[in-house]
Amino acid sequence: MERHGGSCSRASGPIVKLDLLTSSAFAVFTTRDYALAADLSLTAASHQLSRLQRGNRSIVRLTRGVWANPSHPQFSPLACVPVLVGSEQGYISFLSALHLSGALSQIPASIQVATTGHTRKLRTPVGAYDFLQMKPAMFLAGVRWSETPRPFRIATIEKALLDTLYVATRKGRRFAKLPELRLEDASFDSRNWYALMKHLELPSQIATAIQNGYTSLVARQK
Repeated sequence: MERHGGSCSRASGPIVKLDLLTSSAFAVFTTRDYALAADLSLTAASHQLSRLQRGNRSIVRLTRGVWANPSHPQFSPLACVPVLVGSEQGYISFLSALHLSGALSQIPASIQVATTGHTRKLRTPVGAYDFLQMKPAMFLAGVRWSETPRPFRIATIEKALLDTLYVATRKGRRFAKLPELRLEDASFDSRNWYALMKHLELPSQIATAIQNGYTSLVARQK
């Protein structure tokens, strides 16, 4: 395997033979992942990764402790989400999931993620991410794993729409004005919609607002 970077100081530990371009573990990874694989301390691993980033443009830092190799054959910005959310629960939803399902032709400016963590924005060298806080009860149904080499959790089309309308009812009313959606082009199943509404047991006021939004949207589809 090819050695990456130049010689390391003693504080950074020895050069480690890790082929970051082909190992499936290193498409998106944490400093801790690298430290364990390379048998380094976290500090030494961080120093070595910083050196690799400066000398190898294929290694980029996404946020503190999280790295990506965009030239990796299994890399995609969507595959970064499970690592970026860390110990939080999280899945791709809202307009991003609606676009991926084929219901929205417009590509969202950022990858939108439902999370149990704080609402926040993250700009990285591989793309922008919007994390929107949702109650843990909203994570109980309507989410699946992608069928990709680096799997990520993503809302079904019905759950993505429900999440979007749910956020639209909250303070700030984000998504109050939605772009044009073509639900029938994406095999939207109203039975799954109503099953989700029943399963999630939302407060009546919120459930009514969501259902009204859905009814209005469906009427515009005809």
